Amino acid sequence: MANKIGSVDQAAIGKLGKKASEATADNRVAPDRTALHGRADRMAGAHDTVELTGRAKLLARLETSLDTAASIDEARVDELRSAIENGEYELDAASIADAMLRFERQLGK
Repeated sequence: MANKIGSVDQAAIGKLGKKASEATADNRVAPDRTALHGRADRMAGAHDTVELTGRAKLLARLETSLDTAASIDEARVDELRSAIENGEYELDAASIADAMLRFERQLGK
């Protein structure tokens, strides 16, 4: 379906809503959004609670464990860098291809 963009039907304007100059205080956008939030806070009450889902709790635990884990094994990096520089690092193309295929299959599930 396509909408034609063109001149506005003047008769339809009144049906769409009031002009901005005719808006009452009740339906105008509040310039101070904190006034609206304050009213909502008072209406919500002091006994509201928030409960995290199991996924949110799991993500929090994972984030904590990642923060405490060492991000880079410097000894392994040095070992690999030395092997590459000395021409001793060999790649097994078949193993790499198999690992890539396994990864792609896991993504497809």
